[in-house]
Amino acid sequence: MVINKPFRIVILGAGYAGMFLAINLYQSLKETSKGDRKEKNSSADVEIILIDRNSYHQLLQEIHLVAAGYRTAEQISIPVTSLIYRTEIRFIQSNVKEIRAGEHKVILDGSIIDYDLVVICLGSTTKYFGIKGAMTNTFPLRSVDDATLIHSKIQSFSLSQRSYIKDKMKKNDDDKKGSNGGDNITIVGGGATGVSLGGAIADFLKDQAKPKERPDSLTPFKINVTIVEASSNILTGWNPELVSNARTILESKGVRILTNSEVSKIEHDNLILRDGSTITSSLIIWTAGVKGYEIKVTPQTDKTKDGRIIVNGFCQIDNYPNIFVIGDIAAVKDNHGKIYPPIAQLAVREAKYLADILPNCFGELSHENTNIKNLITLKDQDVFDYDIKVQIISLGADDYVGIFGKHVISGNLAKMIDEFGKLTYIRSIKTGGEDISSNLYEDSMISKMIAGFCFAGFAFAKWIGVEGFKK
Repeated sequence: MVINKPFRIVILGAGYAGMFLAINLYQSLKETSKGDRKEKNSSADVEIILIDRNSYHQLLQEIHLVAAGYRTAEQISIPVTSLIYRTEIRFIQSNVKEIRAGEHKVILDGSIIDYDLVVICLGSTTKYFGIKGAMTNTFPLRSVDDATLIHSKIQSFSLSQRSYIKDKMKKNDDDKKGSNGGDNITIVGGGATGVSLGGAIADFLKDQAKPKERPDSLTPFKINVTIVEASSNILTGWNPELVSNARTILESKGVRILTNSEVSKIEHDNLILRDGSTITSSLIIWTAGVKGYEIKVTPQTDKTKDGRIIVNGFCQIDNYPNIFVIGDIAAVKDNHGKIYPPIAQLAVREAKYLADILPNCFGELSHENTNIKNLITLKDQDVFDYDIKVQIISLGADDYVGIFGKHVISGNLAKMIDEFGKLTYIRSIKTGGEDISSNLYEDSMISKMIAGFCFAGFAFAKWIGVEGFKK
């Protein structure tokens, strides 16, 4: 008797894209098994394996708050097993070393996993642009561990270290750009991550300097926060009004912003700019750029200059119909031919897109049909298309600016929209895709109406102070 094996889908990475895909795909397959096609493409016919090097899912949109001390690592780290325990998703904690596309195998540390279909959701890593000393003399901010280390460095500034650097910087004041006395924390990169971090650190330092929280002997000491940006302004590509508002808020916090300041090299605690000037810093944080996670795919597949894997409109590699790529590592083009930016909002939407179309694009799930090209049929599916209508940027512990449709927003409205988006995501993954919050990711008029009602309820609950809706 021949026993058919389940069709195996392997998801690489448990970040925003991978985690959301795993849970929603399982739910989609479960719903399919209850429908008219019960005998095929059901959750019983498919095995989902989720692989990540960490045992937890990271809410990376809040790592700047961990770095600044407003969140703990535990508050933004959710054990993967706690999110999938109600499903039949199998989780493997391991490093992904290679994908052998011709053999349908994923090479892990100490093991090999066969797949029928694989989805690469490995995210991004820090890009240093080949700048000498950048990798060895700066601290990146790409993970909870990075954020925890940065915060420990900020906390570890002893009075003697501060006095030493203060004296050193005073003696060289005429030759230094960006130093006003005291320690200098320098953030390289004025994108969304850099400005969020700068605002949050400035707030933390201000809070720490209050006499009720620190000894009086330390209150006169000033720690400067400087953002260094190579372009002509921070938040390149964002709405000019939003950029102006963000800059005003940051400068009101005492954050020093240096634009048109391209970094030439970094030597120990010295940030040397292209114009020859130097910024001496006790802590240099690198948020200047990201690139696709470096994963070996054999045979090679096409990538952008930033290392993002090029895919078609179905988030699929043309040469390998059973390999899909979503999230920061994917180079997905919009309907104007422009590559979508690597942001969490898009990673989640791409995951939802695949979770919706994959159960509908298989032929009969039988290993008698070994031709993957025949098995996976996408011709009747719509390509991925998403219009970013809302983007919010945190500028500290309690300051937000953003875009809502065509309008620039800030203050409590921007804050509530940000909190609502994060709460919706967390509820969706914690309920295994079964909560109403999962429906808010559907691209339909009904879903948009539900989202409007849910946000109104959320805002009202916040206003009257309902427990559970407070941060």
